[in-house]
Amino acid sequence: MFLPSHIASGYLLGKWMKTSPWTVYPFMPVLLLASILPDMDGLFSDTVAGHHSVLHTPIFWIGLFSVMILLNRSLQLKVLKPISLGLFLGAQLHLLSDWFTARTVGIKYLYPFSETDYFLFQILPEQGQVSVWEMVQNPYFSFYMENAFLFWIEIGVILFAGALLLYNRIIEKTDSSNLI
Repeated sequence: MFLPSHIASGYLLGKWMKTSPWTVYPFMPVLLLASILPDMDGLFSDTVAGHHSVLHTPIFWIGLFSVMILLNRSLQLKVLKPISLGLFLGAQLHLLSDWFTARTVGIKYLYPFSETDYFLFQILPEQGQVSVWEMVQNPYFSFYMENAFLFWIEIGVILFAGALLLYNRIIEKTDSSNLI
């Protein structure tokens, strides 16, 4: 999945969640950041297929979430709740969406116990032997669009999130103008 799709899916998840002590500010900004954070390993990888490091494993994010919860219990910092939940959910959403839309590499859900890649649709690792900087160029982008179902799912997620954002902005503007 490309970064705009990850961010859009994070936005949709954040809007879907109910307000609680876990979802107050800065939950949404952290959730949006965490929805792309696992792809940070792409900055240090030679290829698209090679960019799935430990950041693309659930165990890393479960461990980080656990440490943050323990810190919250000992330090009693209310801000750690929304930050830790935003990081955890954003990263897990990233992994889930990568599993669903995988083209060249899956997700190592059972890492470190297994190196098996899990994916929903057939993957072609040999197609991912290009630099992450070449993802939006041909021939990789043409390969990426070959699965039209997955490509249009991504476009749909982006369009739906954009429409919801626009709708929320219009509602906020209408509500604020009624206060005057």
